[in-house]
Amino acid sequence: MRGTLSGALGFVPARRAALAALLFAGACLPASIAAAQGSGITLGPDMRAQQPVSRAVPDENTLARLVWGTMVALDNANRTENYSVLHTLGSTGFQRANSAGQLSRNFAALRAKRVDIGRAVLSTPSYYIPPRVDAEGKLRLRGGFDYRPQSIRFDIIYAQERGGWRIDALSVVQMRADAPKN
Repeated sequence: MRGTLSGALGFVPARRAALAALLFAGACLPASIAAAQGSGITLGPDMRAQQPVSRAVPDENTLARLVWGTMVALDNANRTENYSVLHTLGSTGFQRANSAGQLSRNFAALRAKRVDIGRAVLSTPSYYIPPRVDAEGKLRLRGGFDYRPQSIRFDIIYAQERGGWRIDALSVVQMRADAPKN
């Protein structure tokens, strides 16, 4: 289920981009690594590989930071037509399945419509299905930002890799706000 479906376009003010980068970085850094950094302990590749995959759904603030960070990364990619950062934020499987060029093609419709996905950081995401972590440890967030008359809907799967949640599948569309939310 790794892939992408749609995208956005325009100029994101530096403050919004910086805020999103900080939010996304904070959501991706697990407490264990943060504690290790503070204690002067360096985790080698073998130690990181042995860290168990958490089956717990992250708290509400972490979920929102993940969604906001992903939305701003996609918005910046659409506005600049440079998908290398969005590609880098992906899991290993996402990166294998989607080159930066493929991501550009996948989100061409949102880019052509100049959808402002970056405005997502101005409101709290609504989840249409409860956030959950599956048996493989992947976190699924499906919901939207219910603006009128057009809402932004997302379906994102994150995988825990390299010390944090990485995009494993991404679908973002703009649709009528009164469209079914299933």
